[in-house]
Amino acid sequence: MSLRSYTLIRSPRARRLSLRINPEIGLEAVVPERLGEERARREVEAFIATRLAWVDRSLAEIARRRAALGTDGRMEVGGVIPYAGRAHTIVVAPSSHRGGIAIANGEILIPTVIARDPERVRMRLNSWLRRRARAVAEQMINVYAPEMRVEPQRIRIGDQSTRWGSASPDGTISLSWRLVLAPPSCFEAVIVHELAHLRSRGHGARFRAVVERHCPDELVRMRLLQRLAPALGAVR
Repeated sequence: MSLRSYTLIRSPRARRLSLRINPEIGLEAVVPERLGEERARREVEAFIATRLAWVDRSLAEIARRRAALGTDGRMEVGGVIPYAGRAHTIVVAPSSHRGGIAIANGEILIPTVIARDPERVRMRLNSWLRRRARAVAEQMINVYAPEMRVEPQRIRIGDQSTRWGSASPDGTISLSWRLVLAPPSCFEAVIVHELAHLRSRGHGARFRAVVERHCPDELVRMRLLQRLAPALGAVR
């Protein structure tokens, strides 16, 4: 039986060896920081051998979820990435196209001037997606903030790997740019969730009441977002 590939993570907080599945990376093995490299890998590989069935089931589920949107995650000409919950093929814009990156009929159009440089395509597309995420977030916040009687002070667009969004006490709403890849209903659920935190810091009854008043099926939408997370996280 061949060894499954994994990423070794040394953690000062870990008390024992553990395995986990990262939707973006795959199998991760977390070990106490005190373990030497050779011993850590020996113990990890022996442990994985006892958990092969779980590892294979988990990785297969991640693969199925990545395929859920019919995308390959490649931010390059010919790649297929999700946008607003639908698969879009990245293509070179026709010669008649004027301007920057645009969307039309299930395609993301890349200006000819940058199409031959894969790194420029990736950087420009990443920047464009971040701007689109901010624009969509601003539109949704402008609708929901007055309804929910909250006043967010700032929107921060990042690439959080462990959460879709957060709300800080100073009124900053932080969001992952990858939300623009998800169905708009999921993006909307995250916006309502984070704005509700400006009314209630925890996830108790008061918080749930605020969320459900403005987005009754928020939990259903969030579960869908988590199912799609591997496909969204695969966009590179």
